[in-house]
Amino acid sequence: MNEDEIYRELLEEGVDDWLPVDRLIGLAGELSAQSGEDQRDLTERFLGHLVRGGLMRVGDLGETGFEAWPGDADSAIRRVLESLDAVAWQPAGGGCWLANTAAGDREVSGTGQ
Repeated sequence: MNEDEIYRELLEEGVDDWLPVDRLIGLAGELSAQSGEDQRDLTERFLGHLVRGGLMRVGDLGETGFEAWPGDADSAIRRVLESLDAVAWQPAGGGCWLANTAAGDREVSGTGQ
C-alpha cells in the first residue's frame, strides 16, 4: 500500500463513519514496515495532508456525535501527536477521532473540491 492508497482508504471509510486515530496509526505502521520510514513521521505526514488540506477534521465523540477540536490545523495535529506520545502510541480506541469534511467526501467521490 502506498501513501495515495492510504489517503483514499481513510477518506472512503470516512464517508460512512468517523475513524478512530488507531486506524491512521495502523495504516502508517503498515507502510512503515514496508518502507522503513518512521511510523510517527508517517502519521504526522498523513495528518498534515488530511487536516491541513481540509479533507478531515480531528475531534472527540461527545453527546452531539463528532465534536471537532477548536483551533487551527497545526494545533490539532500537535494535540494528536502529544496525546499519542502520552499513551505510548497505543490509544486502544481512547484517542481522538477523524471525520471527513465535505471536501474530503468530494475528494473520494471524484467530484473534486
